Amino acid sequence: MRTYLVDHEKNEYIVDLTKTHTHSAEMVEFEFRTIKDNKELHKETVFIRKLADQYFASTDGIKWNKMARQDSPGIMLNADRVFKLYRGYKPSSLGGGDEGGLFTQMPGKVVKINCKVGDKVEKGQTLLILEAMKMENEIKCGSKGTVKAIHVKAGDALDNGILMIEVEAE
Repeated sequence: MRTYLVDHEKNEYIVDLTKTHTHSAEMVEFEFRTIKDNKELHKETVFIRKLADQYFASTDGIKWNKMARQDSPGIMLNADRVFKLYRGYKPSSLGGGDEGGLFTQMPGKVVKINCKVGDKVEKGQTLLILEAMKMENEIKCGSKGTVKAIHVKAGDALDNGILMIEVEAE
């Protein structure tokens, strides 16, 4: 599952859960990777075990640290910054597409396209509706410009990282 960490300045880090392996009823192994600007920054394996109704974490399977009980948090404090956490999606109100092209951030199905080639578009304008994880997500334009190409159609099922629409910035 993808988790987005977004601070008050809209700096964004992506944490992907890339592998889960159940060793026993008491121990599960998770592999995570951190992404910033489409580059992998860090990859780590974390082991979680449950003993006597308490949880412990380890990165090497030898040294274990007790974890504090918590519900799924909506914010996370990291040294001098506070991040809002979004699991599986990032709200469209947090920015939108990149300049020049709109790429899928997660697998989904194209529900509706709100533009055509040659249309003048504004930054923040909704160009496409993508259904992902049973939610309709507005995919917004990242810059003012002209729609150069549309590479998808309504009903298309898309994988992560697919170029949907190209916008020539003004």
